[in-house]
Amino acid sequence: MTDHVTVIDHQGPIEIGLADLLKYHGQDFVNGLVQCLKLIDLATRKLNDGRPMQRRRIRLVLGLSPPGIVDALEYITRAFSDRRAIIDPAPPRGPESYNGRYYFEVHYEGRRLAAWLKDGIVPEGYTLLAKRGFLGLLNETEMAEWRAGKQRIADLVMRLPAEKVFAFEVSGDA
Repeated sequence: MTDHVTVIDHQGPIEIGLADLLKYHGQDFVNGLVQCLKLIDLATRKLNDGRPMQRRRIRLVLGLSPPGIVDALEYITRAFSDRRAIIDPAPPRGPESYNGRYYFEVHYEGRRLAAWLKDGIVPEGYTLLAKRGFLGLLNETEMAEWRAGKQRIADLVMRLPAEKVFAFEVSGDA
């Protein structure tokens, strides 16, 4: 279970855990926060032999931009404020999200990890519920169902190793 990642900043290593991300983002999109912890854990292992990456050398391409994912990746990498992140409006793969696809690229030191959520991580019907939720079209019962769905996704992702959460490809210099 990965509940933290370590990155290197100007002052040295910074360990960032789910509790830190919850303080920064809030509790609403915990599913996105947890996905990002798993993503950066996977990227650290596949792109840098398990050694913490220099946070300001990480570049991102995302196929979606929901609040939890954006906040978690900003907190961990500072890629949005430093303009090292882009949102690709037509990512090559990944399950549908309310505003794109669950597709991520992490670029580091000439290497690239392309990762996308595996089938079954996002439950049937969740994406439509999220779309309606972001438009403010959910009644109280549906809103509770959406919140519960976010938590179910987060719980599932936290239980699984990153390789069970994401399908992925690594390319670039070894």
